[in-house]
Amino acid sequence: MTTSTSPSDPLRLSDAGELIAAIPAFLGFHPTRSLVVMSLTTTDPDPGESRADTIDAVMRHDLLLPDDDQVLPAAMFDAFDRFRTVCVHDGADAALVVIVDDRLEDPAGSAGRGVLRVVECLDACFAATGIDVVGVHATTRIECGASWFVPGSEVTGTVADPDSSLVAATRVFHGGTIRRSRDELAAVLSPLPARSRTRIGELIDESIDARDADYARDSRAAGAAHADRRELDALLALVAVHADGSAPDARACAEMAVLLANPTVRDAALGLSVGDTAEDIEQVWIALARALPDPERADAAALVAFSAYLRGDGPFAGVALGAALESNPRHRLADLLDQALQAGLRPEAIRGLAETGCEIAARLGITLPLPGPGV
Repeated sequence: MTTSTSPSDPLRLSDAGELIAAIPAFLGFHPTRSLVVMSLTTTDPDPGESRADTIDAVMRHDLLLPDDDQVLPAAMFDAFDRFRTVCVHDGADAALVVIVDDRLEDPAGSAGRGVLRVVECLDACFAATGIDVVGVHATTRIECGASWFVPGSEVTGTVADPDSSLVAATRVFHGGTIRRSRDELAAVLSPLPARSRTRIGELIDESIDARDADYARDSRAAGAAHADRRELDALLALVAVHADGSAPDARACAEMAVLLANPTVRDAALGLSVGDTAEDIEQVWIALARALPDPERADAAALVAFSAYLRGDGPFAGVALGAALESNPRHRLADLLDQALQAGLRPEAIRGLAETGCEIAARLGITLPLPGPGV
């Protein structure tokens, strides 16, 4: 499930075309064959104003349509449960559904009948919580001028320009991007060629023994905290070198991978996801996640996920968590973040992990987050 948990400005639900057009900006990509659910809370209007509904979370799942003689896939019921959990957690008053699927050129065809069954089951799932599904809209694609319709009715309309939506403008203003598909979003973390990753794996094997020997020597000389500080110092030095956008070479990638294998160092590194340098350091983690072999890739991908989650980019955080858990299904941090994201927890709910990272570093005598340029 893809979840965007960034709060939005109130949107008038009377204009379905503009609301549908805003979905790519909410998610960070243009969804296809997708079921999108938005949790809504009602705000008290000012005198003379009409009711406004605020979108609290935007959730997406692959749309799996049943054939006429088949039951709804179990994965859809699992998605309904997760959607409902997020809405209940948000204290939602209602939910709005948008379906995007290129198979809906003929709304009365098999795909259209499948959509009606999906909506019926989703509505039943939500009814048990007292949350009403107040609107369902469907379209073949989210593009300017595309048609939308209400399944099972004659109500139709036109999708507004996604590039001109208020939500899109806000996202771009804050430095975000809107990609043409989820595949394009996933490509940001696509692994480097196998030969390159294999070479880095060999360098990791060569570095481990030397790093372990250094750690043991430092621990004997001044204790484990001293050894952890030296490793965190080494990681920060490597990160600082490449925070300007320069790609780390194979040996630097291997060294960072070995350092992040120290749980104290990896947890302290969470403190780098706040402060003026957070976005630059996220790019270092992205480069590392693309370069490292499995299972070392999981540490870097989890740090990417945490950074993205903290700045409100739930969709990219989900992609990074998928990469981390594919690399190492038992990765503790990735699993924790995945559970939080699936539950629709706000970025501020996980910010304490960054604060804990800074506290770990402080106990080692290091101040995080790192100061920005010129500070």
